[in-house]
Amino acid sequence: MSVTPQIKVYQDDITPFLQRLPAFLLFPFRPAPLFMMAGLSAVSVVTVFTSGLFRGVLMLFFLRYAYAVMEMAAMGKLDPKWDDITVFGNKDKRPYKQNLVFLLYFVLVFITASYAIRVDTPKDAPAVSASAASPTTTTSLTTSRASTLPGQAEQRHNTQGDEDDDAETPQATGQYDMNATKADDATSRKIAMQEQALTYGTTNTVTEEAPRDIPGRKWDRFLDRDVHFAKWFYVLAVLFAIPIPAAVMVLALEDDTLRALNPLTSLFFIRAMGMSYFIVWALFGLAMLAIASVRHLLPAGLSPFASIPLVTFINFYLILATYSMMGYVLYQYHQQLGMAVEVDFDAQRTHEEASAAPVSSDPFMQRIDALLLKGEVDAAIRLLEDEMRYDRNHLGMNERLYLLLQRKDDAKRILDQGRRYMLALSQASYHEKALHLLEDLKQRDPAFDIQADHVLQMAGTAFAARDFKGAMTLIQGFDKKYPGHADIPAVYMLAARLSGDQFRKYAQAISILNVILQRYPDAAAAKDAASYLETMQKAMTAQAAATTTAGASSSKTS
Repeated sequence: MSVTPQIKVYQDDITPFLQRLPAFLLFPFRPAPLFMMAGLSAVSVVTVFTSGLFRGVLMLFFLRYAYAVMEMAAMGKLDPKWDDITVFGNKDKRPYKQNLVFLLYFVLVFITASYAIRVDTPKDAPAVSASAASPTTTTSLTTSRASTLPGQAEQRHNTQGDEDDDAETPQATGQYDMNATKADDATSRKIAMQEQALTYGTTNTVTEEAPRDIPGRKWDRFLDRDVHFAKWFYVLAVLFAIPIPAAVMVLALEDDTLRALNPLTSLFFIRAMGMSYFIVWALFGLAMLAIASVRHLLPAGLSPFASIPLVTFINFYLILATYSMMGYVLYQYHQQLGMAVEVDFDAQRTHEEASAAPVSSDPFMQRIDALLLKGEVDAAIRLLEDEMRYDRNHLGMNERLYLLLQRKDDAKRILDQGRRYMLALSQASYHEKALHLLEDLKQRDPAFDIQADHVLQMAGTAFAARDFKGAMTLIQGFDKKYPGHADIPAVYMLAARLSGDQFRKYAQAISILNVILQRYPDAAAAKDAASYLETMQKAMTAQAAATTTAGASSSKTS
C-alpha cells in the first residue's frame, strides 16, 4: 500500500484566534473572572478616601489573575474553573516586571522626544535681526554705555531741559523712535535696539523676541500649543512599542525579565507568528489606549463612588479579554514557538466539535450509551465491533471501543484496537493525537511496532505535526527491514525532504534523490525527486559559496 505523506507546515486543526474574538470579549463575563472583577471593583471604592494610593495595588493584584489566565490558555486550558487559578498568597512578580517593561518604553520615548521636539515661531512675531539678537552685540553695547554713562547722562539732561533746542527734537524722533514710519526698515530696528540697550541696560526683550526653538527652553515649551515633534520620532515610538506584546507573553510563560527585555525576542515571535503578531500588537495597543482614555469618557459630575468602581471594572475587563486572547495566540502557534502544551490541538478540536454537536445525536451511539447505563460493557463492545466491520475508520466508534477495552483491561485487544484507532486518527489528520496514542501503545508494550504498510502514513503524520526527528526515526532502515516494499521510493523521498529542508544536510539529500532516480525511475516519486534534486544542488552550491566567503574573511582577519 503506497501512501503519499500529506505535508503540512503549520497546524491548521485549531480555530484561528481572529475567528474567536467574540469568545475573548465574552470570557470576562464567565462566573469565575466576573466574580474577581466585580469584587475588586467594589473594593476600589476605598481609594476614594486614600487619594488613589490603593488603586495601583488592586491593579497589580488583578494582573496576577490575568497572567494566570494567559498562561492557562497558552497550555490549551481555555475554560478555567473556580479552583484552577490561585492568586492569593502567591509570590508572582510578573506584574512588577511588566511595569519595568512599560517603564523602559516610556524612558526611550522620553529621551527620543527630547531630541525630536520642535517649537514653531508664531507667524505674527516681530522679526529680529541677527545682530540685535546676538548676545555679543548686547554685551558690547551695555559695556559701552557703562563706560560713558556719566557724561552722556549729564549732556542728555541739559539737552532735554533746554526748551530753546527744538531743532534736535525732530531728528531724535525720526532716528530713534521705534514707532516711526521707518521702523520697519532693518537699519532703523537695529538702531532702536541699540538705543534700548544704551538707555535701559541689558533687558530680556531680545530673549523674548528671539526664535523659540533653542535647546535651553525646549522642556519649558513641551506642552505649548506651538510644540510638535519631528516625523522620525513617531516612527521610533512605534518601533519601540513593537516588542511589548512579545515581552508580556514571555513573562507569562517563562517569567524571564532579561528575555522579555531583549528586542530579539520580538523577532522570534514575528518569525513564528507572521502577520498574526502585528494583529495582536494592534489589538493590544488599542486595549491599552482604551484603558488610558476610559475615565475621560465618563460624565464630569459623576460621583467618585460610582466612577472609580466603573472605571476599574472596565479596565479589568479590557485587560482580561486581551490577555486571554494573547494566551490563545500562544496556544495556536505553540508548535512554531517550540512550546509544550497540556491539551493538544487534536483534543481541543475534538472538544470543540463535541461542544458544537448535539449530545447522542447518532442513534447507534445512543444504543451504546443505553447498554453502558445498564452496565452491559461486553454487549456494548460486541455491538461496536460488529458495526465497525462496515466502517473501520469511524473515529467515534474507534475511540469508544478503545476506551471500553481499557475498562476491561484486555492487553492484547487494547493494542490491536489502539493500532486501528491510531491509523483512523492519522487518516483524519488528527496528527498530534495519533502520535500521543502511538507513545501510549509503546508504553503499554515496548515491543509494539508499526506494521510495514503503515510506516509511511505515520511518518507523514509526524512530519505534519512538525516532529521531524520522530518522522526520520520511523522511516530509518525501512528499505533494509522491508526489502522490496512498494513504499520504499516514497519513504526515500520523505527522507530526502527531511534531510534537505529540516536538517540542512544537502549532500545526504542529493544522495538519496539519486538513488530514487537510478533504482526507481518509473516510480511516482521519481518526478518529484528530479525537481527537488535541482533545488538541493542550488542550496548546496550556495552553502559552499558562503563557507568559502566566511573562510576568506577569517583569513584576512587573522
